[in-house]
Amino acid sequence: MTRRRIGLFGGTFDPLHLGHLVVGEVVRDALGLDAMRFVVANDPWQKSPTRSITPADRRVEMVAAALEGIDGLEVCTAEIELGGPSRTITTIDFLSEREPDVDWLVVIGSDAAAGLDTWHDAARLRERAEFVVVDRPGDQPAPPPGWRWQQVDVPGIEISSTLIRERVASGATVRFLVPDPVMHLLDRWALYRPTR
Repeated sequence: MTRRRIGLFGGTFDPLHLGHLVVGEVVRDALGLDAMRFVVANDPWQKSPTRSITPADRRVEMVAAALEGIDGLEVCTAEIELGGPSRTITTIDFLSEREPDVDWLVVIGSDAAAGLDTWHDAARLRERAEFVVVDRPGDQPAPPPGWRWQQVDVPGIEISSTLIRERVASGATVRFLVPDPVMHLLDRWALYRPTR
């Protein structure tokens, strides 16, 4: 049986923006992956205590709309199906039961790489997945010893979901910062606008 190599790019995606798409496409292409899955967090437990999170079904709809028709980039609802706090090892276990012929590559930023030893069930996670650390050319990510990882340089795009939410709240345009389908959904739902 031929094993497939699939990237897992997890996030809150509140909302998904063009920087996310660039990471997904560049990593998929650089490593010749069979697919890159955008894993929408059910309960991003690191963020949910500090700010309001858009309901998961709407975040999934935004990601699905943005990826429609793009070969090799897919939305993944595993963490929504699992429920509860989103943890990478739980997601990999869940997906591996469905697809035992896959080697999973978890995509993270260099800012997260140094903290891998603090992730839930880190010892088992270290055995189950390879990590792909993304950042701009010249940066030197440093995961702790013992982790299987490689670096992929991606073009630096200074966009964040926080910036998108702030711009929408202030009435500024987000055209050319988010994919058009996402912009249409933000407008339709009046998402991130101040409540009156």
